[in-house]
Amino acid sequence: MKESLLRPLLIVWLLFPIGSTAEPSFREIIVFGDSLSDTGNLASLPEFGFLNNPPFDRGFSNGPRAVEVLANSIGLDVDPSLHLVGLPVGTNFAVSGARARGTNPIDLPAQIGTFLLNNGGTAPSDALYVVFIGGNDVRDARDEPNEHLAKGIIRDAVKSINLSVRSLVAAGAKAIMVVNVPDIGATPESQQSSDEELSERATELTKQFNKELSGRMHRIERDLNLDLIDFNLFQFFRFVIKNSVAVGFTNNDDACFSSVTFIFHPDCNFDKFVFFDELHPTKRVHERVGRALFAVVPELVDVAP
Repeated sequence: MKESLLRPLLIVWLLFPIGSTAEPSFREIIVFGDSLSDTGNLASLPEFGFLNNPPFDRGFSNGPRAVEVLANSIGLDVDPSLHLVGLPVGTNFAVSGARARGTNPIDLPAQIGTFLLNNGGTAPSDALYVVFIGGNDVRDARDEPNEHLAKGIIRDAVKSINLSVRSLVAAGAKAIMVVNVPDIGATPESQQSSDEELSERATELTKQFNKELSGRMHRIERDLNLDLIDFNLFQFFRFVIKNSVAVGFTNNDDACFSSVTFIFHPDCNFDKFVFFDELHPTKRVHERVGRALFAVVPELVDVAP
C-alpha cells in the first residue's frame, strides 16, 4: 500500500495555491462517506433543509468539501446522489451522520448497496472511488463507557469498510482511495467536554481504528493483488493544527459556529478558524485536504483503463 503523506507533500499542499485543473484520467468520481464528504444528501431531506442556508453550504461546512476540491482538480463533478429522496442523479453517496457499520439507510453498507443497485451490480472500472468514513463510529466508541464494547464498535466499523471495499473490487472497481479518520480527540466536541479524559480516549480510539483499517487494507491488496491509496488524514490534520499559525489560522481550538446552539464564536472568521463547528473543519482546511488528495491521484492513474 502506498503511503500518501510524506512531510514534503504536506508542506507543498498546505502552503501553495491550488494548481490548474488536470485532464481527467477517470470518467467519474464516486464517493462514500459521512459529513466530511456529504455535498447535499442529508440537506435534501426537508427536516435538514437548514443545511442549505448560510453559514452552511449544503452540509456541515461553509464551503466545498475536500472531495469537491479533488473532483474539480481532475475535471470532474461530484454532485450528491440524492438517493435519500429517490432521485439518484449524482455520484456522491456520502451522508452526514453515516456510520461505517450499521443498517440505517444512510450508513456505508446502504450507500454501497444503493450504488451497485443503480449500476446493475457493477462498479465501472474507469471510475475513481473514494471511501471516506469512520469518524462517527469512533465517536460512538468514545462515548461507550464499556471498554470491551467500545473496541467492538471499532472492529465492526473497520470490518464493514473491509467488506465494502471488497464488494467494490468484486463488482469491477480498480482505483480506490481509502481515507482514514482524523483525530477525533482534537475536535472542539472532545476537547471542550466536561470529561477531562474524553479527548485522550478519543485520540487513542482513533489511532486504534486507523491501525486496524490499515491492516485490513493491506490484506485486501495481498489477497486481491491490488494497489489501494491509503490517505493518512490523521497525520495530515495533526500537521494542520500544529502548523496552523504558519498557514494563516488564528484559532485551532474553538468552533467558529456551533451546529448545536447556532451561535457564532465572538471572534468567528471562517478564514482564520480551523474548525467550522464542533466537529467539522472550515472550507480552507477542506481546500488543503482536497489538494493533498489530488496530489496522490497520479498513484492511481496507472490502474485506470
